[in-house]
Amino acid sequence: MNSPRRGQSTKEAILEHACKIFAEKGYRGATHAEICAAAGANVASINYYYESKENLYKAAFDHLTRRMERLYPLDGGLPDTAPPEARFHAFVHAQIQRLFDPDNLGARHRIRLLEVMDPTGLLEPTLSRQLEQNRKVIQHILRDLFGAPVPQRMLDWCEMSIVGQCHIAFPGPGACGGPRKIFGLDASSVDALTEHIVRFSLAGIHELRRIHEKKEDTSECD
Repeated sequence: MNSPRRGQSTKEAILEHACKIFAEKGYRGATHAEICAAAGANVASINYYYESKENLYKAAFDHLTRRMERLYPLDGGLPDTAPPEARFHAFVHAQIQRLFDPDNLGARHRIRLLEVMDPTGLLEPTLSRQLEQNRKVIQHILRDLFGAPVPQRMLDWCEMSIVGQCHIAFPGPGACGGPRKIFGLDASSVDALTEHIVRFSLAGIHELRRIHEKKEDTSECD
C-alpha cells in the first residue's frame, strides 16, 4: 500500500508529465500509457488520482495557469493605492513576461494554441475565469487613468487595443514564429516592448480623455 507521501509524489509526477505530453500531442493524441510511463506510474494511476483523462487535462491546464499567475501577477505586487501609471506598467510588463518564459509557461501556450486549432471545450471554465480576472484588473486601471467617468465602450476599446498590442508577442506555431519573427521579438525585447506599449497607450488615453472632456464641456454649454 502506498504511503500518503508517495501517493502525492506520484500524483504530482503524473501532472507534470501530463503538462508536457498534452502540450506536445494535444488532448486527443496523449494516452494514459504514455503519461504514466513518463511519470514512472502504473497505467491505472490516472483513473486512481484524477478519475479520467479529461479531468487530468483540465487539472494540467489549471496547474499551468496558476503557475503563470503566481510568477507574473498582473498587479506586479503593487497595492491598489499605487499610481495608476505604475499599475498600468506592471500589467503590461506581466502580460509580456508571460509570453517569453518558455521553460515555465511554454507548455501552457502550446496547449492553448492546440485548443484553437482543435478545440475540446474542456478548458473554457479556466479560460473564462482568467479572462474575467484580467478584465477586472485592466478596467480598474483604465478608470483610474481617465480619472473621470467615460463611456464603457471607450474603456472596452482601450482594453482591446492594449491587450492586442501585448498579444502580438504570442508564440507562433512551429518554425514560422508568427509576428515575433516579423517584428524581431525575443526575450530581450520584454522591457523595451513594455515601455513602447505603455507610452503609446498612455498617449492615446490622454488624447481620448481630452476629446471626451471637450465634448462634455460643449454639451454643458448647449
